Amino acid sequence: MEVQKKFCSFQGHEKVPANIYCISCKIYMCQKCESFHSKLLSEHKIYDIDKINSEDISQQFCKQERHNLELQYFCRNHNILCCAKCITKIRNKENGIHKDCNVCTIEEIKNEKLNKLNENIKNLEILSKNLEGSLNKLKDIYEKINQNKEDIKTQIQKIFTKIRNELNKREDFLLQEVEDIFKKKFFGEEIIKQGEKLPNKVKKSLDKCKGIEYNNEENKIISLINDCTNIEENINEINKINDSISKNNDLGDTKVIFYPLEGDDSQLNILIKDINIFGNVCITGELFTNSSIINKDINKINLLIKWLKEKIKTEVISSELIFRMSKDGDKSEDFHKFCDNQGPTLVIIQTTSNKIFGGFTPLNWKSTEEKPIDKNYQTFIFSLDLNKKYDQVKINSQAIKCSKEFGPNFGNDDIELKKNLKDGICYADNSCNFICGGKTELLGSNNNNETFSTKELEVFKIIY
Repeated sequence: MEVQKKFCSFQGHEKVPANIYCISCKIYMCQKCESFHSKLLSEHKIYDIDKINSEDISQQFCKQERHNLELQYFCRNHNILCCAKCITKIRNKENGIHKDCNVCTIEEIKNEKLNKLNENIKNLEILSKNLEGSLNKLKDIYEKINQNKEDIKTQIQKIFTKIRNELNKREDFLLQEVEDIFKKKFFGEEIIKQGEKLPNKVKKSLDKCKGIEYNNEENKIISLINDCTNIEENINEINKINDSISKNNDLGDTKVIFYPLEGDDSQLNILIKDINIFGNVCITGELFTNSSIINKDINKINLLIKWLKEKIKTEVISSELIFRMSKDGDKSEDFHKFCDNQGPTLVIIQTTSNKIFGGFTPLNWKSTEEKPIDKNYQTFIFSLDLNKKYDQVKINSQAIKCSKEFGPNFGNDDIELKKNLKDGICYADNSCNFICGGKTELLGSNNNNETFSTKELEVFKIIY
């Protein structure tokens, strides 16, 4: 390939071919200009461009701003060539960016790089061959992720289209029901219109009948009978209208109402609340899916998310597993070591009979003897076997109990794990804070209290 010619940078010599380049001045020079340049600036580094091209020349010098010095050193920390200014360390002045690095000369690094060259070439060839396969795999993964995204969006759209259709059907039904009720129950506007027309009709009929002269002529008899019939029909119409008016006289204060009415417990507020927490989107492997108890059961995960959102009034939730009994220890001090002062936590218990239950609290677990107060009543316990959540029914100072002598304890011993976390007990008597029905539903028992053996215990820190 033909190398592009360079021309002298000095005014008046723009058409004269250049054969010298000064890296310091960043100019090209012809032979004549170079002789003057060398006399004035003998310390500048110049290159014969017939022997080395400009790109190779530029690679010899540092690219850092205002350095323009030859690359004479190598920084091992950053695996990069550098100049003298890059490694300077001058008190009270601007220091080089590699002043504290492990630096050597280019001669020292040369042999190291050459020794690794053949090995690096082989590695690069292998990586290049594998790169295409890796990229294809990455494309497949990306396509699957995108397809998963579109499938989820389509699923959500279908569900909400169905909801909207049902809402529209319900709206049409209720509107028609209003029409039907008013039509059947109340007199219509037609009765009023008929009543307003009757006086003129009756007057005409009366005037005509009063002037009738009876005779036996056939045409007169027919006219007489018709007039008499009109009188009778008018009487019947008036009686019907009077009956309708009489029946509706008591409806003046009657109103048709539509539920939901406004209020905290109205159907509308309940519906809106349910809609606001309807559905959950979570990433597999991020929210409770590292639980060995739940074992990636998406239905149980969604249920826990729903309950948490109801209590803490937020859409963004994440979790971090901070304690697992089988890994971190089965004593109360092990629980407190990992779980004290961690903020909001969710406790999941699995018994040896495979009952799964637990509780959530926004309060800190502590090793000191105390009953912290849950001012917002956010603490709850739950059963994943029954798909049931139990809210506090008594004072908020009995949300949890803290003590170094036992593990997690919800309510007034509604759920309590002993000093040995494998030993637990559930209460459901009238002194409890969550379950006061006399039946320990969490364990499927009809007794006021029931012991259990813990197979696994997990505690998640809830972040929101």
